[in-house]
Amino acid sequence: MTDPDIIDAMLQRVRDQCPGLAIVDEAWFAEPIDNFDTQTPAALIYLAEDGAAGEPETIRPTQRITLSYGIWLVIKRPDFRAQRQALREALMGWEPTAEHEPMAYRGGQTTDIRGELIWWREFWNVDTWLRG
Repeated sequence: MTDPDIIDAMLQRVRDQCPGLAIVDEAWFAEPIDNFDTQTPAALIYLAEDGAAGEPETIRPTQRITLSYGIWLVIKRPDFRAQRQALREALMGWEPTAEHEPMAYRGGQTTDIRGELIWWREFWNVDTWLRG
C-alpha cells in the first residue's frame, strides 16, 4: 500500500513559496521556539487527520480519502496578515501529485495572543485515493 501523506512535499512548497518565514518544519520534529526574534515567523506543519471520503470500491482495493493538515503559524502581529496571505497563496489550489486533488482551505483560528506574538492554526484538506 502506498502512503498518500504529502507532508514532505507540503514542507517544500511552503519553503519555496514563503521566503519570509524563518522556520518551516514538521511540527513533531521542530525544535522549541525559544528566540522569537530569530525563529519567527514560523510555520509548523503536521498531518492532523485523515478519513474516508467515500465507500470502498468492490472490484479493486481503493477508497477515496481526505487528508487534513494543520499549520501552526507563530508570528509577530505586524507580519501576521502578509505571511498568512503568502501561506494561503502557496497552498490554495496546489496539486501536490497527480493522484491528489487540489488543496482546499478548511478554516483557521487564533489559539493564543501573547504580547506581540500570535499563535494561529489553520487546516487544509486534500482528497486522494488509498490504494491496496
